[in-house]
Amino acid sequence: MFGRFKNEVLYPWVGKLSIYETIKQGLDPQGRLTDDHLPDDEEYWAGHKMRWVAGGLDGAFGHHGAGGDGETDKIKDLAQLLSRQCRKPGMKTRRETYVRLMEENALSLIDPLLDAVREHPAIQPDRLYEEARWLAEHGAHRNVVKFGIALLGLLETDQHHELILTLAKHDEFTLYAAVAIRNISEQANVQLYRLASQVHGWGRIHVVERLEPTRQEIRDWLLREGFRNNVMYEYLAYECAHKGELHTAIAVPHIDQELFDGAGDILSALLAAGGPAESIDDYEHAAMVIGNYLRHAKAMCTTVKHFTIIMDIADFLGEEDDSWEARYEHEWTPELRKRYASICQQMMDDPQWVKPVEQELQHADSPHLHYAIRVARMLALDVWPVLFDQLSQYPVKPNLYFELIRTEDEQRARKLVAFAENRLPLEEIASGPADVPGFGPEYEAHQCLGILLQQLSSYEGMGQELVAAGLWSPVTSNRHAALHVLKEWPSEMWGEETTERLRRLSVAETEESIREQIRELL
Repeated sequence: MFGRFKNEVLYPWVGKLSIYETIKQGLDPQGRLTDDHLPDDEEYWAGHKMRWVAGGLDGAFGHHGAGGDGETDKIKDLAQLLSRQCRKPGMKTRRETYVRLMEENALSLIDPLLDAVREHPAIQPDRLYEEARWLAEHGAHRNVVKFGIALLGLLETDQHHELILTLAKHDEFTLYAAVAIRNISEQANVQLYRLASQVHGWGRIHVVERLEPTRQEIRDWLLREGFRNNVMYEYLAYECAHKGELHTAIAVPHIDQELFDGAGDILSALLAAGGPAESIDDYEHAAMVIGNYLRHAKAMCTTVKHFTIIMDIADFLGEEDDSWEARYEHEWTPELRKRYASICQQMMDDPQWVKPVEQELQHADSPHLHYAIRVARMLALDVWPVLFDQLSQYPVKPNLYFELIRTEDEQRARKLVAFAENRLPLEEIASGPADVPGFGPEYEAHQCLGILLQQLSSYEGMGQELVAAGLWSPVTSNRHAALHVLKEWPSEMWGEETTERLRRLSVAETEESIREQIRELL
């Protein structure tokens, strides 16, 4: 036992299932990953307030300003370690390399490290291949595997294609695998196209960005499914519109329902995009596509979701700012804008929409409920009574509280707060202060409370039990929101329980910014 313990300390991969085997075991018969946990999850995220989704950390930094070129000394040291391992393979050197790779930020160091490896005179390709394959196949820590995949991407051989393609099915590694596949495979585009349908988060974003539209089948898929991902459609809307040639596909007299749905979602994402993602103003065919979409919509706009896309287009056309002056210098004209706006208005004025919207509002578990609420508000329908009735069936549903608390009717607000005080599990929520972000389904009750607290500052003395629960919630944002309410209320409106809990929190709170707020209040 002592020897095994010693090995696990000396060699971090001992006693852990490799990431490669973990992924293989998590694949369904269609080759899609059903469980994205990794053997180093607890170790990797220890000390972090929140965990990123698979691939999220690399994806966000890659799209919103990636890391720098890395530090020169680190690159030299890593290249030297790989060189030593090539010259004198052994567990001691492998352990040293492994531990260093565990600790480094793969995204910021990989490119300069690969450059250093290419130029290093003492690194032997055959020995490097064996080491890189071992890191990718047997590594139990994500950064080690990422470096292994990247190193394999330097070496042209068919022997490790299955290894890389398997690792690619986990969003954490898709970026590195996609780059390697493009470097080493003659069938790279075919493999990327097949892979794109098997990943749905950051992995799909990385693959589609590297996928070439070499066949009509690929272009069709890009416009109907390729942009859909679990992060944000905005990241791929322009990419798929451009590569899939949306302006050509939608210009024909008749299109299929899947293309109409895809075109609408792409347009909606482009209209909402900005910042790191291309927006409608970056799309050179915007006017043509919007015109053809509206032409098809006259017959194919049949759902509340379709209706919201017409609303998005109408909002865009109705913008009153300087942007239109720039648009008029390209393919837009005032006449075209006015004509399209008129088409949108005619469709939105059609009274036939009232009935389907009312029907959709009856289903609180519908994935289209938020579309129905948006359309109902545009149609000036009163959704509050319908949504409040649904609370009896779904008393812990954040989106219902979000919609219901957005009322200017104080009596309705009081009715909602009274319901929440009776039906939310306030004793369970008030488990004591901690440093919890409060994301995920297990924190839905805390999310409901947080939504209500955001609005209670406008209603003096309303919801004292909710404020008291918020002060003693482990979710940091709940405590911040509760303190904000107390700042806005006169102290005589706080209530005894809230005041007592505030005093207790002044001792128990660990976050300095919250302690400072408490000192100011007391």
